[in-house]
Amino acid sequence: MHDDTRAAKRAVQSQFGKQASWYTVSPRHERSRGLEILLRLAAPAPADRALDVATGTGFTSFALAERCRAVVALDFTEGMVHEAEGLRRERGLANVAFCLGDAEALPFRDGVFDLVACRYASHHFPNLAHAIAEMARVARRGGRVVIDDTCAPEDPALADLMNDWEVRRDRSHVLNVPPSRFRALFESTGLRVEAAEQTAIPQHFADWARRGGMSPDDTAALRAEFVTASPAARAQFQIQPENDDLAFAWTEAVVLGIKR
Repeated sequence: MHDDTRAAKRAVQSQFGKQASWYTVSPRHERSRGLEILLRLAAPAPADRALDVATGTGFTSFALAERCRAVVALDFTEGMVHEAEGLRRERGLANVAFCLGDAEALPFRDGVFDLVACRYASHHFPNLAHAIAEMARVARRGGRVVIDDTCAPEDPALADLMNDWEVRRDRSHVLNVPPSRFRALFESTGLRVEAAEQTAIPQHFADWARRGGMSPDDTAALRAEFVTASPAARAQFQIQPENDDLAFAWTEAVVLGIKR
């Protein structure tokens, strides 16, 4: 593993170890239009054995557990798994098993899952292509792999701006890619893209910055950049005042692949 990859993975563990409790109470992570789309496209079935990659505090795995025979939920950060296990007990779900693991080196045999899901996490993977290849590997032939995540605009300048803002908010952020890149990576790893949809994630700047663990000075500096963003950026990211806060939105892509 290269030094920069190790550093990126350490940053993920540090960031989400500190911020895990914020995600436990995040309505956006528990319920979202993207999750609704993921469930509709993936069509989890009662006989399915599912894997939720980078589960965070477990909300996607809980939604799958209500529809599947069994769910394995994997995350790279011990604090996230601890929070998720507490929520699982509160909800009385017996068919979810949590484990620690790396999305780029999944600790499972080939072809053991009917459905593999990954939600709001792929922008933290140092090697997204490798992670998608691993998801494809552990899915059975004809199985489904579905990724739901924020995505960058296709315009390179706006994509760079979004990623710069995200890195400054959260040092564990690696890269948001445009929807076309998700499709290309699916196809290159033996997944036939069956469906792809986009929606938007409404954000409130203060909450978004707080979940990233930003200092007050860094928050103020980044907020000023949102306020003075170019017309193209304000339109793309739907930036507008809202009371004493700022509202904006990231585009969210949900991509379903079928393993050939």
